[in-house]
Amino acid sequence: MAFKSEWLEYVWELEGEETLFGVELSLYRQAPDPASPLLVYLCCSTPNERDLLPSDVKRITGVAEKCARRAKAVPAGFIQASSMRQYYYYVSEKEQYDVMKELAAKEKKLVCRVGGKREENWATYFGLLYPDELKYQTVKNREQVKKLRSIGDNTDCARRINLHMGFRTEQDRLVFEETARRAGFAIGDPEYHTDSDSPNGVVIYRIATLRRRDIDAVTVRATRLARRCAGRLLYWDCNIVPAGVSKRI
Repeated sequence: MAFKSEWLEYVWELEGEETLFGVELSLYRQAPDPASPLLVYLCCSTPNERDLLPSDVKRITGVAEKCARRAKAVPAGFIQASSMRQYYYYVSEKEQYDVMKELAAKEKKLVCRVGGKREENWATYFGLLYPDELKYQTVKNREQVKKLRSIGDNTDCARRINLHMGFRTEQDRLVFEETARRAGFAIGDPEYHTDSDSPNGVVIYRIATLRRRDIDAVTVRATRLARRCAGRLLYWDCNIVPAGVSKRI
C-alpha cells in the first residue's frame, strides 16, 4: 500500500492511565485494505517495567522501524503508557508476522513481544487508534493553547472558557441548555451560526485553566453532553491573561 504519511500524536486516557497515541491518518481514506487483513502488534518495554526514558523510546522506535522495513508492514499507529510502547501494523501474509517475531526475539536491551490476529475490518485502527470527535478536540485544544501562549498568555491562570455549541434545531438547544446547567455550566446567550449544519447555537461557560488536563476535561464534558441532544462543540475562546497575572476570572 503506497501512501503519503500524515502522522498525528495525541494524549488520551486509556484504562485510567494517560496514554500517548500515534496514528497514521492517511490510511483512513483506503481502510480497510483487503490486501492487508492481518493485524500485527509489537510491544516493547524495559526489563524491569520501569517508566520509559527518552533513550528507551528512541531504541523502541528504532526496533519498530526495522521490523516494519524488513517485514514490509504497513504501520497503523502506536500507544505508549508509562512503561511500554506498542506498535500496530497491517500485513498481507503470515510470513511478514514471522519476520517481525524473529527480529523482536533478537533484541537484547528491551523486552519485545509480537502478536497478531486476522482483522479484515481494521477494528483496532478505527476503534483504538484513529481519533474520534472527542480525541481530536484535544488536538485542537493543544493548537489553540499554543497560539495563546505564543502571544504571552499565562495559560496556568484560571479564566472563563466560552464554549460555542451548535444544534440542528432550537428544541435540541433548549434541552441541552437544561442538561448543561445541571452539569455545572453557566448558560449564556443563544447564537445563530449561519454557515453551520448545526445553526441553533448557545454559548456556555466554565472556569478553568488552559493546562492540558483542565481544558480537555471541559471540552470533553461539553461535547458528551451535546451529543445527547444531537449537537456538538463548534469552538471555544477565552480572554487572554497576560504573563505575570496570577488570577483572572
